Amino acid sequence: MPVTVSIAEFFSSLHVSGQVGVTREALLPGDSEQTQALLSRAFQDACDDLPGGLKADLECCHAAATAAIHYLYRVCQALVDRAMSEEQVAAICAAMPPLPTSPGEMFSQDLALRHLPELWSMARSMSDSDPLVTGIEQAALRFPLSSVGIALKNSPDLLSLRRHDGLWRLYIDRIIARQDALRLEDASTALAVADALGEHAHSLAPKLAARLALASAPALSAPSILSLHP
Repeated sequence: MPVTVSIAEFFSSLHVSGQVGVTREALLPGDSEQTQALLSRAFQDACDDLPGGLKADLECCHAAATAAIHYLYRVCQALVDRAMSEEQVAAICAAMPPLPTSPGEMFSQDLALRHLPELWSMARSMSDSDPLVTGIEQAALRFPLSSVGIALKNSPDLLSLRRHDGLWRLYIDRIIARQDALRLEDASTALAVADALGEHAHSLAPKLAARLALASAPALSAPSILSLHP
């Protein structure tokens, strides 16, 4: 008989300990009321942890959270089941949750997707050329709030994220905590990080401070004449 895991079992383990069980079978729906209650509690806990209590207009979207959990579970399957073909892994990674249409949906998805950086690191430790690495990077570009710490080759679209003060602050705090200097390629992000760090940049985030100093170095407007005597 196949070993199965319910969505409530998977997410509860993920939320409480970060250690999850993964089988080759799809997640079972389980008790919908239990799952919704679990997601609501986790969402409220996450809201309470927002910097400065900035949780206005955030409402839990169970459908968005559930889709993200299923996606994360499939990525976990691809990580542990090395018998999967490259085509199977690529198909799993391509079946991403829909783009969020509200801050509440974005934060609901983040309950699960915030674990993408750890999965990316584990996949990279096996092989940089693993299709799972590429697939997670594509998801990282789509969900920038949840993917801080994943080295992005392109700048993500941050317009929706900047519209909510609490989620924007959370994004900036994650960049500082993980010293993700590549995120500073975006000018608005670099400015927000610099403002958040203030005079403590070098002690709190030396990698970010170095990148910020490089970005703010004045350009030479005209050639400088040096007199070099032998």
